[in-house]
Amino acid sequence: MASAGPPPPLSADGLWFWDGSGWRSLVSADGQKSWDGKTWVPLPHNLAGQTLQPPSGPPGAVAAPPPPPPAPPPASQPAVDVEPRPSWLPADAPWPPTTFTASPDVPLTTDAPLAAPAAGAVPWANVYSDVIAKTANSRYAYAGFWIRVVAYLIDSVIVTVPTVILFIVVLAGTGVTNFNDLPIATQTQYGRIFQLLSIAFNLGYFVTFWTMGSTPGMRIVGIRVADESTFDTIGIGKALLRYVGFVISGVCCGLGFLRVAWRADKQGLHDRLGGTVVIWR
Repeated sequence: MASAGPPPPLSADGLWFWDGSGWRSLVSADGQKSWDGKTWVPLPHNLAGQTLQPPSGPPGAVAAPPPPPPAPPPASQPAVDVEPRPSWLPADAPWPPTTFTASPDVPLTTDAPLAAPAAGAVPWANVYSDVIAKTANSRYAYAGFWIRVVAYLIDSVIVTVPTVILFIVVLAGTGVTNFNDLPIATQTQYGRIFQLLSIAFNLGYFVTFWTMGSTPGMRIVGIRVADESTFDTIGIGKALLRYVGFVISGVCCGLGFLRVAWRADKQGLHDRLGGTVVIWR
């Protein structure tokens, strides 16, 4: 039902009405149409998409405005199919991004001019790059050399103890209590068995726990392994590549590990090969 009393004054161009305290716009949010009292009509080309200014001062004796635009659809009505707002997008960033439509007489292969951005508007490319930079540089901090050494020493103890116990059990099956009492050839054979057990335990231990984010040693000191680009937990492929780099770094007198000490991203050779970083949890 229309409200009682005379309608508020309308501006000369029909794009603004006076509500008693100031001018209010009859132009659509996208700046392309205006309300004439019955339907939305396109704005002239010289006004479409522009930042329009209301008349200065209160109105004089002007014509009455058309009825207000129709109310928005109720919440129960299905919403327009819009891409969900990304969770990482800043709260003050508009969504969805503004789009534009070319005139029907402009071929699709022709560049369509964009309207000048509103004062203070931030280009979308800058909005996204700022978010990515904050994600990469502020949310995560790389773990340094010595804290990773502590984590590795803890893991080494955890891996070595069951390996030695299993070797003792295997040796006990021979009936010999002193390893040096065995013949040289047998000692060599059991030495190789111990090496294979050690490799198997280390491979299974590190690859398994890296795919879970942290080894027990890393969890104790509060760090984890992550993908260098997304900072997500890595899969078994990256974990295996990282272990190969781990072995190579050890064979090269630990030089691959020393890269962690001077690199800004704290990547060792194994991190570089596996595409990983070590960050604080």
